[in-house]
Amino acid sequence: MRVKVTIQSKELSKDDLQALLQSIRDCEQRLFKDKDIYISAEAPELTCDEMGEILKKIRPPFTYGPVIFKYKEEGQHG
Repeated sequence: MRVKVTIQSKELSKDDLQALLQSIRDCEQRLFKDKDIYISAEAPELTCDEMGEILKKIRPPFTYGPVIFKYKEEGQHG
């Protein structure tokens, strides 16, 4: 079954985002070891380097990634 869950907040700090992602990872490791689960996080206010730092701190590391996509703001070129 395909499932997509979205969590959204305007009140989280970088540390809060890291804690949230780590708690999802902990749950995944404890309860769903035999399942492929893909986690996506979007934080437009963070730079690619900041997001990379957060993702690299998640333990155990993800099998694939982290992969970071940079979104261009409307009107940006190149």
